[in-house]
Amino acid sequence: MTGPTSTPGAAPRAVLHDIRYSRFAGALRPRRSAVASFVASGVRRPLGLRRSASAKIWPFLLLAAAYLPALAVVAVPLLVPAVDVQPTDLISYSTLLATNSVVLLAFVATSIPSMLTRDRRDRVLSLYFATALSWFEYVAGVFLAAVSLLAIIVLGPLLVLFVGSIATADAPATWFGDHVGDLPRILGAAAVVVLFHASLGLAVGSLTAKRVFAVGGYLAVVLVGPALTGAISLVTGEDWPLALDPASGPVRLAAAFVGEDLAAPGALAWVVWAVVVVGGLAVLCGRYGKGNDA
Repeated sequence: MTGPTSTPGAAPRAVLHDIRYSRFAGALRPRRSAVASFVASGVRRPLGLRRSASAKIWPFLLLAAAYLPALAVVAVPLLVPAVDVQPTDLISYSTLLATNSVVLLAFVATSIPSMLTRDRRDRVLSLYFATALSWFEYVAGVFLAAVSLLAIIVLGPLLVLFVGSIATADAPATWFGDHVGDLPRILGAAAVVVLFHASLGLAVGSLTAKRVFAVGGYLAVVLVGPALTGAISLVTGEDWPLALDPASGPVRLAAAFVGEDLAAPGALAWVVWAVVVVGGLAVLCGRYGKGNDA
């Protein structure tokens, strides 16, 4: 190899030496690891993990607000043994879902749509799709991340209430045996709410590259919807328009799932739920199926 050459009075020229290629010696990971990476990053960023302390304030305030009611009713029999009451007697699963509905809407609005807007704004989708990652794997990873995030804020408090009821029972094993059938209903109720808002939030987020428009679009749906359905119900004197409410409709369906009744959602609410979930997924596939940054 020779060093850089130069002539008197001229700037030295850079010379590259010993150029070669080498084989990749690392372990090749399966394609599903790419989906897992999107799930992990999709969960971390909205929660502010691996970011500054200020980025954690808002999401953790919402998480605290979501878990506080369940923790409070569990703490009563633990701190005051003289009070012979079960946590589920103080607050039911459906009441807990309804209590946390405002927190859920705030969390979805500020977290879920923006999971898609950043990649579209930075126009990195074509870079993703130029690798072994397909558009379907990208959408699957983001959707699973959204579902995981919302499960933390919807399913988590329900499980705290269930486990707390076991811990505070006079005979925990007997109580668990009598109520183990509640677990599938709790999971089903949480799935009803989570799938609805994950599909709606991501569908809105896929339509724009600007986070403020995505957040505003989701809030417009879940805030204007109740006003419109309430007005129609008031004018018609019927309860069926309430089934169209995107804010409270999923909660009423979830309440019916755990065997409790909140204003009898009816079959129309299930139709609306299916349309939103299937339609939201269809919008995602339509927006990303072309595999571009449009």
